[in-house]
Parts: sequence; C-alpha cells; structure tokens
Amino acid sequence: MARFFLSFSFLVLAASSFAIQVSGNQSGTWTPDNNPYEIVGDVTVPSGQWLTVLPGVIVHAMGLYQIIAQGNIYAVGTEQDSIYFVSGQPDPSALWDGIRLESMTVQNQFSYCRIDNGDYGINSVNSPASITHCHLKNNKRGIQAYGIGSANPATVLIDHNLIELSIQNGILVAQNSNTTITNNELTRNGTSASYYGAIQLSNQSAGGSCNPGIAYNHIHHNFKQGIIAWDIVAAGAINPEVHNNLVENNLSGIYFRHSSGYLHHNTVINNFIPGDMNSGAGFMVSGSTAQPYFEDNIVTGNYTGFYLTENAQPCLGNLSIYHAWAQGGNTIANNIDANNITHSVYCYSYTNSALTVFAENNFWDYNTATEIAGTIEDHNDNATLPTIDFDPWQNNANPIYLAGTVTLANPPVPTATLELVSAQTGNVLNNWTVTINEPFQVPVYHDSLVYIVAHATDLVEQQYYGAYGGTEVPIAAQIIADVQFSIGDLPISFPPPNWYYRKFGAPQLINGHQSFPLKTGWFVYAPDQTFFLYRDGDFLRLSRIEAWLDGTFYAFDVDSTPIWMKIANLDSDESWQQYIGALVQPPYPITTAATHAVAGITTYKYGESSTYDLIQVGVNRDYQLYDYHDNLWVLCHMYYMHNGVTGKWRITPAAVEPDGTLFPLAQNNYWKSLPDYDMYDVPDYFGYKTADSLAFYWIPPFGDQLNHTYRIYDNSVLLTEVQTSVQKAVVAIPADGLEHTYALSVYYDDTDHFSPSSLVLTFTASQDEVQPVKPLSVYPNPFNPLFSSLNVKLGNPAISETKVAVYNIKGQKVWSHLLEKGATELTWDGRDSRGRLCASGIYQLRLSDSEGRHATRKLVLIR
Repeated sequence: MARFFLSFSFLVLAASSFAIQVSGNQSGTWTPDNNPYEIVGDVTVPSGQWLTVLPGVIVHAMGLYQIIAQGNIYAVGTEQDSIYFVSGQPDPSALWDGIRLESMTVQNQFSYCRIDNGDYGINSVNSPASITHCHLKNNKRGIQAYGIGSANPATVLIDHNLIELSIQNGILVAQNSNTTITNNELTRNGTSASYYGAIQLSNQSAGGSCNPGIAYNHIHHNFKQGIIAWDIVAAGAINPEVHNNLVENNLSGIYFRHSSGYLHHNTVINNFIPGDMNSGAGFMVSGSTAQPYFEDNIVTGNYTGFYLTENAQPCLGNLSIYHAWAQGGNTIANNIDANNITHSVYCYSYTNSALTVFAENNFWDYNTATEIAGTIEDHNDNATLPTIDFDPWQNNANPIYLAGTVTLANPPVPTATLELVSAQTGNVLNNWTVTINEPFQVPVYHDSLVYIVAHATDLVEQQYYGAYGGTEVPIAAQIIADVQFSIGDLPISFPPPNWYYRKFGAPQLINGHQSFPLKTGWFVYAPDQTFFLYRDGDFLRLSRIEAWLDGTFYAFDVDSTPIWMKIANLDSDESWQQYIGALVQPPYPITTAATHAVAGITTYKYGESSTYDLIQVGVNRDYQLYDYHDNLWVLCHMYYMHNGVTGKWRITPAAVEPDGTLFPLAQNNYWKSLPDYDMYDVPDYFGYKTADSLAFYWIPPFGDQLNHTYRIYDNSVLLTEVQTSVQKAVVAIPADGLEHTYALSVYYDDTDHFSPSSLVLTFTASQDEVQPVKPLSVYPNPFNPLFSSLNVKLGNPAISETKVAVYNIKGQKVWSHLLEKGATELTWDGRDSRGRLCASGIYQLRLSDSEGRHATRKLVLIR
C-alpha cells in the first residue's frame, strides 16, 4: 500500500515572517510568498469563483473556523512541496472546523495536501471532489462524502491517501453511492472510546443508497473496526463492492450490520486485541437484512473467522443457485481465540433457528466433515442457532506446510516459539509452539514474503534467537509453490540479535520545526517507536514521540522540544536531560508531555576522558564517544549478567559528516547496529548509507601500524584500498539494482584479515510502500482454452518487473511469465510450461513484484 509522508520545501521556512490574515470571501491565488495564511474567521469561496492554492502554501486556522467552498478549490501540491491546512492554535490538540465543499457542479481538487486537526478534514456535502495523495492526521473525521437526500450524489474520488489518528472515522460515506475509495492507507483511527470504523458507511432513510467501491486499501492497526457498514433503518440500502483490501490488526476486520453487497479477494488477517474476547472477528455480519456475498477472501489469524448474529444470512458459497457471487473459494482457517479454541464460523443470538447459512466450496482448517464442524458454532451445537451448510468443501491444498527443526544443544527449556514475520511490515503473521530438537510441521495459510524466526526464554529470562538464513542477514522467504516448505535446522543461540535504528522518513512540519521521523526497532520486527527530530545548533531536539506498547499506541507532541542528543562541541562534565520516549513504559497512555516527563526523562553527561564517556545515569549502560582522526563514533556497550556470563553489544554507531552533523538528518539515511567482538586482530566497522553513497568507518585493531592497508570488497571483488590514517571510505551506491555484500579487511603479512561483520545492501524503491500491480479484470472467466485465451488487464501499470504465475489447486506452479515494467495486460493460453493443455479445474493467477507484494485472482478452466 502506498504511503505518502509529504515532504516540505525548506524555502518555506525562509518565507516572510509576516502572516497574512484571511477571513470572509476569498478567491484568486494563494502563494507561498505570503506564508503563513492565518484564518481568523470563516473563509468562503463564493459561488462561481475559484481559489487556487499553490504548492508550498501553509494555512493556519487560528480558531474554530472553516473554509467553505460554495465555489471551487484547486489545491494541488507536489510530492516535494506539499500544501498545509493545519491548526495554528496554541493548544496542539485544538480542532478547527476544516474544509467544507458545497459546490455541486465543478470538481474540487486536493492533491499532496496535509490536513490536520479538523472537525472534518474535508467534508464533501454533495460536492464533486478528487482527493489524492494527501495526508490527513488528527482530525475528528478525516473525509466525509455526504449524499443524504440526493438521488444522484456527487462523484467523490478518494485515492492514494494516508489517513491516520482520526478521533472517529478516517472516511465516512453518508448515503453516497458515487464514492470510490482506492489505494489508501488507514491506520490508528478511532482514538475515542466510541466505536467508529476506519471506513464507515451509513444509511439513515428508507430511500437511501450507499454503495461505494472500496478496493486495494491497506486498513491496519485501527483501534476499532477496519470497515463498518451500518444501515440504521435496515432498508437494504447499503450494498458496496469491497475487494482486494488488506485488513489487518484492527479490533475487528469488517462489520456489516443490516448491510449486504459483494466482498471478494480481501485478505482479513490478525484482527483482535490481545486477551480481549469481545474483539477479533475477521468478518462480523449482523441483522436480518444482512445478506452479503463473500467470495475468494482469505480469513486467517483472527479470533473468529465469521461472527454471525441477529438472524444474519450471508452467502459464503452456494453452488446450487448459479449466482455469479456465490462460488465460495474463501480460505477460513487458523482463526484461534485467546483460549486456543478454533472458530471458523460462530453464530450467536438468533431467533430463527430454521435459517441456513450457505458456506460451500471453501477451504477450512480440515478436510473432513467432523473436523470442519468442530470449528463451527451452529444448530448442531445449540438448537436456537441456524445451520451452517459447508458441504461440499474444497480439499485444502492450503495450508502449505512449513517444516524444519529448531535446534539448541542442551536446551534449558523444552519448547520454542516459531514465528512468521512479514518482511513488508514487520508484523507477526503466525506463531506456533514447537519442541526444541524435534521436527515440526506447521500450516501456513498465506503466501506473503516472511522472515522465519524462532526464540526461547529460559527460567532466568535469558533469550535465545534464530532465523532462517541466520540472525545477521535473515532470508525473506515466500512460501507458495511447494506442498511442503522445509527450512532444515534452524539453530537458536544466545545472545539475541541487536537493536538497530531504521532510516529517517520524510520531514514533517511540527510546531514550526521541520522534523524528521526516526523509526527505531529491533531485529526483523515492526518499529516500536518514532522520534521526530530537528537540528538546533549543537543539539538534536525532539518535537514528537509515537510508540506502540503492548498493543496500545501512544503519541504526543513535545511542546518544550527537549534535547534528544548533543552532536557537536562536546565538553566534559556537561549534562542534559533526554526524553527517551517509549523506552520506559508508563502504566498509562501517554497523552501529554507532563505525564510522560515523569516516566521518560534520563540524565546524561560527558565524563572526563579523551573519548568523552557518555554516562546514562541510573541505567547500567556506558556510551563511549571515540575520536579517531576527526571521525567521531558513538558506541554503546550494554553489559548484562546471566549465570556469570558477561557480554556486550555495540548499539548505535554514527559518524560526523563534513558538515559536522552527528546523526545526519536526511530522508532515507539509515544505520544499523552490529555485534561487538574482540578487536585485537581485525577492524571493527560499520557502514552508513546516505541517499547516493555508502560511507564505511572503522576502528583499527589494537597495535595496528600506519603502513597497514584496509580493503573493502564488494561481492568478493576488491573495490577500494585505503591507508590506516584515513579510517573512512565513501563509495557510490551501485545503479544495477542488485544485492551487494561488502566486507572489510586489514591487509598485512600478504593476507586479508576480515572483520566478521558484513554490510548487505538491498534495493527498494523507497521507504514508502508502492502500490503493486493489480489485476483489474480477468476474462472470460471461466474460459475454455480450446476457443479463447484468458485475458488479464491490469489496474495500474507494472511498477517493476513482475512475475506472473498460475498455480493449480494443489499449489503446483503450471505456468509462469515475466511481465515488463510498464506493462498493462497479458494473456494465458491455458497451457502449462511444457505446452500441454491444462486440465479442467480451479487455478490461481498470482502477480508478485520485486518487493514481495502480490495480488491474486481465481481462474476457472473448462474443457
């Protein structure tokens, strides 16, 4: 899913310091030369007139005012130069009224805009609008498409936006069937106590209609439901098409109350709040007029796959009615609650026990009627409930079985936890308990790119970790083609892997400071916290903290902008207090700087030393700043004691660049910690990546002489040599897009003495995820290859070379093709890779790009 963290030109900060105050009627053009525009009263764009807002404009709402477009607004920024509509009030949480669109004729356009703290970010009141590539944050409601009372509401396009931290809904559609919601990311919405979906559809009248298209969105980590469709008057007026969305890690996935429609090709996984048994439905369907169709969805990892209540009668597959939407094909498996009970379908509170809910032709946890029925709560368990008709079912080619052995000599505990961790998001997709040193075989119900991790904890809290490919450079695996995927032995060991800092994201304007988000995390897992930093002379200061702790999200702006780190002109005995953010877990949500100050301040000072020891008071850590030939290092040695064994890690190395900056603030800069080890024989080093180069720094082994030569190898080929006195080398990032492994050696006695650590450079398009190519249409389907080929048109051009493959129902690949970048369509003649006609049956078309993102579509071949 595409993410747009909108950048902001530094030229804006140098603009006029005299604000332009605006209110009343406005039209014409707003330019960045007049920044900031301060709204001191309601602003109205008169009917028939235009307000054009140029890239780089900053608009501050100074109170509870709104921008009302009776005419039209054209606010189109660029990816490099966004437009800001934000609150300028002293209270950072104070709302303004937002942007209200009332023109019913000409389309309003918003692109690359940042809209914060509005009662509505954008409220289209039966007004045509195009809202694309925008970032909406901390609004009460992000976007509303309102069409109540209109037989033909205005067309509203909501595409490629990031919508987060809305108090209520990220997107609210009120009786507007001409709304299209595609390619958006919605996360952390629904911060209030009330239950509001990240996307919510509403109908309030018998004659209403609310049938939007919702497709290709990433809806994740919202505090309430991912999608809610609620027909308040139960008029059967909500019938959307919801397809190809990824809905994960919400309180529950998709909730349809008195609502119907067609839901297909969605992936609904891992929706629950840990330990909360009232959460966790993948799909929840409620009410006697709720009769949606479900086809080809993947529903796994939730507490409950389908939760049905109040006489709902959805169709999960009914082969007897020959309906285009009733073919089943859903994967409903591995939905296990906190009590380790499997619930594929759970029925509750029915008054009509004579109802039958058809759920035919699906994949389940098992392949026998008795075992499948054991995962279903229906009439066979409680006479007041309806009957779930799941026969016939598809023999489960899924799951694919992952096999191997977690190994550890003389294990202190008998079992380990095996995890699949998404290589794209860092979220744990599945986990199992396995016995150490005994073969395991576990089912896998999805095919995303994953890291395979195992870990165990002994009785004194000592942790052992391992990963497929090793913990230094784990291998991201895609478990798709084989009936069984074997990883062989997966050894775990102590100590566990290192902490690391991830790369900087695009800057954001926070309380007047251009702040760079630094996401920090551990090993292959999702980042747990983000520090927003800006440069202030010798210091980096902190403007905002965001963090996840035990499933709860904490976020607040730090008004006092305390010191995060001193980075220049270091003196002994000087000290400061640093906010360490979520590294210290308070017993309450972080809501204000004052409450967090109690839990999150640590005192630092520089001691008397030629290397300026940096002491973290009250915590057993010793930071040391090493100065070798004007190259400044930061090493952190954390000492631990278990069973008399002492060890240490190097945590956060960083270097001073030519401009004197430690921890250089620039988008996509990143560094990674490396293990500490004996430095007597080989050099200790790390690599640092900037936008266009790699910088290598090292500390020479003790006793090193100036006549020694240092060598850097690229994929085992000598790249460059330098002398000891330099201790730094900068090389250009290769343009071939291939993976490169760099190694450093000190060369003496005609021998390379290699550092045990290496730097692996892998290429991605950017930190922001890019929407993968998607199949828009597959036709004819079913198809007979004796009469025609299968034609596939793509919803967007391929962003890179894309692998296309067709798999049979056993998961075996029968045909593959490499799709060139920019391609928009392809055909398959129904033959396998050897040119033989494939047998009749169900097949799966799979598109996978170079980043491991994929899309699928079911095919039916008839001969």
